[in-house]
Amino acid sequence: MAAQFRKVPLTVSIATVLLLLAATTAPLNAATTITCEQVTIWLTPCISYGVLGGAVQPACCDGIRALNAASKTTEDRRTQCNCVKEGAARIPGLNYDRVNTLPDICGSKCPYKLTHDLDCSNIYDVRNGRMILNSHSSLLK
Repeated sequence: MAAQFRKVPLTVSIATVLLLLAATTAPLNAATTITCEQVTIWLTPCISYGVLGGAVQPACCDGIRALNAASKTTEDRRTQCNCVKEGAARIPGLNYDRVNTLPDICGSKCPYKLTHDLDCSNIYDVRNGRMILNSHSSLLK
């Protein structure tokens, strides 16, 4: 009798890989209180929109808001940025332009555009809930 294999949707496979990756990743800096594992858990519901488009799941927007609320210090925000950038780079077919529409869709602010070459070390200050980037980075309005 031949073994039967079930097809697993691509987004579920990607999410599983990201969760496993994040679970083995320590915080980028001992001073941070946010971890890549937390970032991954909060943003996993956004993967299907980033890859396939369609409707944004409410859990995606909830995750974005939770991530922003948890990122209180400069180091937290740098960790957030690095985790998002590194996680995004591991998702085949991720549409960065589509991902960059999520803050507006979810009614949340993100002052940087996610790109392959985003330099998260440029985040150096937090004022009034906004990340401030140095002059070498672009600030989304």
